[in-house]
Amino acid sequence: MLSKFGYFLIAVVVLIADQWTKHWAQTSLKPVVLIEVIPGLFRFTYATNRGVAFSLFADSELNVPMIFASISIIAALVVLFYLARTPDGKGRMKIALSLLLAGIIGNLIDRLRFGEVVDFLDFHLGEVFTWPTFNIADASICIGAALLALEMLRDEKSAKLKSPVATPVHEERGAGSSEGA
Repeated sequence: MLSKFGYFLIAVVVLIADQWTKHWAQTSLKPVVLIEVIPGLFRFTYATNRGVAFSLFADSELNVPMIFASISIIAALVVLFYLARTPDGKGRMKIALSLLLAGIIGNLIDRLRFGEVVDFLDFHLGEVFTWPTFNIADASICIGAALLALEMLRDEKSAKLKSPVATPVHEERGAGSSEGA
């Protein structure tokens, strides 16, 4: 089990990896746009996204980057609060929250600096199927959210197993019963 500092360290390491790889994408990948890594399956592709996941709201006339930056700040504060308050015995929950925090802050930094998020990881099956281009922060958010959901389901199942099952109480009705009298 890690100390509280250890879980924050996870968030910092993931955040540094996210920002470093985005810097690499901007300086080395942007000029060439695409580097095929595993032909027909994985490539680095430089892309930017003003919106949210899968480029939703990217073409909106609203000031989307600042709206999402504001939402991200609130989300990061909420996750940070829960991370700090989560009991020590909840290691998986703390890892999930650490990953969420790193991803939220990673994309928030991009929104504040550039008004958009830098994406570069591109998985595809030939030209038949292409998953939307994403980054380490996006992956961190998805993995953190999945771990959080699994941990919450696990906690719910555990709580149900620990709670006593209510059994109906049957009254004995005999000759001395006042019913029917």
